[in-house]
Amino acid sequence: MSRSRGKMTKWIKRATLSFLLGTAFILPVHAVAAAQSEEPDPRLIDLSADQLTYDQKEGLVIASGNVVMIHEGYRLEAATVRYNEKTGIVDADGGVRVTDPEGNILAAENIRLDDTLSEGFVDNVQLILSDGSMVAARDGERKIGRITVFHFAVWSPCEICHTEGKDDDPLWQIKAQRVTHDQEKKRLYYKNAYLEFLGVPVFYLPYISHPDPSVERASGFLAPDLKQSTELGLSFHAPYHHVFSPSSDVTITPIITTKEGPVLSTGYRQHVGFGQFKADGSITYVDKRGLNNEQTGGHEFRGHFFSDGLFRHGDGWRSNYQIQLTSDDTYLRRYDFSNLDTLTNEYVLDKFFGRSYFSAQGLQFEGLRIEDVSGLNAIALPLLNLNYVSKPLKNGSVFRVNSNGLALLRTKGQDTQRLSLSGSWELPYTNQLGQIFRVSAKLRGDVYHVSDADRPDNQVFAGENGSTGRFLPSLTGSFRWPFVRSGKNIQQTIEPIITVVATRDDGNKEAIPNEDSRAFELTDVNIFSENRSSGLDRFDSGSRVAYGMRWALSMDKIDTEVIFGQSYRFAGEDTAFPDGSGLSDNVSDFVGRFSVAYGRYFDITNRIRLDKDDLAIRRNEVNATLGPERFRVTAGYFRLNRDNPLELLENREEIRAGARFRITGNWTLTGNVTQNLTNGADPIAYGAGIGYEDECFDVFFSFRKSFTEDRDIVPGRSFGLRVRLKHLG
Repeated sequence: MSRSRGKMTKWIKRATLSFLLGTAFILPVHAVAAAQSEEPDPRLIDLSADQLTYDQKEGLVIASGNVVMIHEGYRLEAATVRYNEKTGIVDADGGVRVTDPEGNILAAENIRLDDTLSEGFVDNVQLILSDGSMVAARDGERKIGRITVFHFAVWSPCEICHTEGKDDDPLWQIKAQRVTHDQEKKRLYYKNAYLEFLGVPVFYLPYISHPDPSVERASGFLAPDLKQSTELGLSFHAPYHHVFSPSSDVTITPIITTKEGPVLSTGYRQHVGFGQFKADGSITYVDKRGLNNEQTGGHEFRGHFFSDGLFRHGDGWRSNYQIQLTSDDTYLRRYDFSNLDTLTNEYVLDKFFGRSYFSAQGLQFEGLRIEDVSGLNAIALPLLNLNYVSKPLKNGSVFRVNSNGLALLRTKGQDTQRLSLSGSWELPYTNQLGQIFRVSAKLRGDVYHVSDADRPDNQVFAGENGSTGRFLPSLTGSFRWPFVRSGKNIQQTIEPIITVVATRDDGNKEAIPNEDSRAFELTDVNIFSENRSSGLDRFDSGSRVAYGMRWALSMDKIDTEVIFGQSYRFAGEDTAFPDGSGLSDNVSDFVGRFSVAYGRYFDITNRIRLDKDDLAIRRNEVNATLGPERFRVTAGYFRLNRDNPLELLENREEIRAGARFRITGNWTLTGNVTQNLTNGADPIAYGAGIGYEDECFDVFFSFRKSFTEDRDIVPGRSFGLRVRLKHLG
């Protein structure tokens, strides 16, 4: 018979199982029935071959030359296929490959199967799984229920190297007396197995199993970690991951330490249909310690619990929460769970209404520094926000209404209740010369009630007992005029910027506490803002003008931008910003930003604040990323010199750097350092690491030296070793 692939008649191209059995006289009936039926006949086998012969006397069908047979997702490829109608056996020879519906490939020189192509026996077999990992065995047997059993087999996900005409051992492999691949359970099972590394037996494993590559999540042990630190000594982490369902799982990690005893850590995740959440925690029972890390006698429980989640409710409502709890101030850092120095607990319910937004929030902070007093930590319950934005009118203007309600509570300190309401009208306008104008008029009113004002968390931010209010009108106009010049592969922009604000001079009363406007830095981000305060409690009083310039250059892969600005207050004394902030006088300090980027190889940004009188550097922040992907360096420098700082505005100077160098395609070297320069060159921490990773193996060794000291956290060295055999956890 001539070649059939793409040229055979319809009844030969879709040959039936009956044809393979030799009952050729009923072939047209099945072919016609299959053609007329909407559902495919499960007996049909797609067949393609160079030549097809049939021996009616022996009941033998022989297909030869580039044979391809397809049946219910199984695909057989071979040089020759013989089918015996009397025994129902299919024998295939010559470069045989059987591909199952999951993409796994069974390869051999010859193979014997049943007439469904799903059961049979094979010698000198290789099973190539969908991810490229391979099982090689002396022989194998395909059983009912999609189970394949291999005898005297080797499995490895590593690539085989070829040197001097022979195959080397893979980096690591598992040799077993028997390997079973269960495609229903999607697992590989080993009996009497040895784990070999570089051809040398390392462990004897009487029984082991792991998921096959088709499984994204499966229960089992994960890669262990080995660490050494000054506080805990040698610690061993042995995580076990258990999958309850497609939407939930848990990871349980026993941690054994030589200095502090065992720790149990647990992480749980679940998707509940309308949202998801996760919870992590740990617990241990250890010796009690004092402020100087000395043992004081007795034992105590220490631990932590973290959880967060996001949920979507009906009609566009959503909520999210975060819980952070710990037994004491230093537990998280001592046991290397987190470097947080402040815990945040909150719940938020919110919704967008077109352009508008509403949120109801509960918020609580817990400081972990030695100077933090628990009873002075604030609890915001509730914190309400409603922001309304109208549709643009014909002239493009919009109306905005913002309202805020806050009840701030402390168990041992000052309590504050606040209600704020503001309304504004804004009009943007661009004329034919390209000049950009924006005009806004705003009215805002605040009402406060303060109690226990004699017990503030910081006297600088205290208010006065009783109720008080204020009325804050303002009128703002801004102007930008970008001059753009374009050429071949280059564009340059020069843009003067002016913002004028007219408002009252006495917007801040001594009776009003400062709860949400304590953190302030004058930068290029807020110099042109209508209100440069970081919250509502402090108001940027006094009519003023802010002026500056923006210059940008773009050519090929290089982008450069420079922004520089200053402000001048016409009248009044602004008490919202303390000395050293850059806004305490009528004339502000100079602020600027310089940034330049060259593709993905170079990116540097420098923010700076210069003293208005002598141009001394009051704030200098530099962040840079240099180099290609193979050798990437990051560096940062930060300096604050406020000249008359408060306790919360103390001077700081710090430098940090890190590097990642991919030595080869598999080896990576990393390093980092953080240095405190405030009172000399005092190191904070430095570390380094080296790792190797390929398609089947991942190892990383790290070293870190810390100089931080805080109660039972002492300066010291730590080492870490992570070894992961891919596909085994």
